[in-house]
Amino acid sequence: MSFDNYAIDYSVLICTYNPDQRLLQRCLEAVKDLQRNGITTEVILIDNNSAPALQSRPYIQHYLSQVPGMQLLNVTQQGLSYARMGGIAAARGKYIVFFDDDNEPDSAYLLALQQLHTQYPQVTAWGPGQVQVDFIDGIDPKLEAYARPAFQERHEKQVAFAAEHEWQSCYPFGTGLCMPAATLKGYINGVNTGRFTLTDRNGESLSSGGDTQMVLFGIHGGGAAGTAPALKITHIIPGKRTSPAYLKRLAYSTSLCYATCVAQVFPEYRQQVISGLKPPAKFSRQSFKKFLRLLMGANTLKQCRLAAEIGEMCGRYLLLQRPVPGLVRMIIQFMKLD
Repeated sequence: MSFDNYAIDYSVLICTYNPDQRLLQRCLEAVKDLQRNGITTEVILIDNNSAPALQSRPYIQHYLSQVPGMQLLNVTQQGLSYARMGGIAAARGKYIVFFDDDNEPDSAYLLALQQLHTQYPQVTAWGPGQVQVDFIDGIDPKLEAYARPAFQERHEKQVAFAAEHEWQSCYPFGTGLCMPAATLKGYINGVNTGRFTLTDRNGESLSSGGDTQMVLFGIHGGGAAGTAPALKITHIIPGKRTSPAYLKRLAYSTSLCYATCVAQVFPEYRQQVISGLKPPAKFSRQSFKKFLRLLMGANTLKQCRLAAEIGEMCGRYLLLQRPVPGLVRMIIQFMKLD
């Protein structure tokens, strides 16, 4: 892969919509403090229709003047995927690094990326091997053990990468994801031509999959994907995202997109989806039995696991354009999963 036409080493993209100032300010402060040591960067803060607009907020103006190479980009088409695509199209760097507005990267993040790109040129997608979740408003102790991995906490001790066509435990999530700009611009072309249809979070919707699909697209192009402990980040989670209702919706939404995410990149996966599809009667019966057992108690963890299970199978139905059984739709509605 040639990088001859790129004048900047890393483009840092931060997408946001109606951000919590506590979170975004921590993110911007960390980005300001990134060690660059000769690394050329630009920072693109993407406002996806926040009200009031970020441009009008004094603390944003402060960081626009303080963060090296920072600019504000307005993307009016609603949804995280559109915000990311707008940022990718505007980026001038060889590599693009995605930080969400609730991410606080370690100061050595770019230095570690530079070293990894030199040492492992075959790896197309890198993400943090050390993700610490910070529940800034606290969390119910009964939910914490479940919520930490749900919000991508991980503590890897060594570099790991793979190039399998299905998701592997070493693959990076969207938090702190770094990929070559050329690969991501190719992914955008796939979206624009209708090959890829996942739209990620949109307003209050928790649907996701765009970042997963970008990673798999890089693998489809012959690269690998992995994580490294030298890449460290803090994922800042406010109280409104630690409620049982939010965790259930998150479990359902992240599972729902998986089959489509993989099959659009690797069409051969469709046959595996078909072979694992539960017939409507069996899917309904099993889901209803588990749902009835949950009605006898208020076990949030079991509700989250059922939500994920239902979401994964519904994702298969949606990929194959088959109607989700009516009883399952009633369970989804009762549990307020979508």
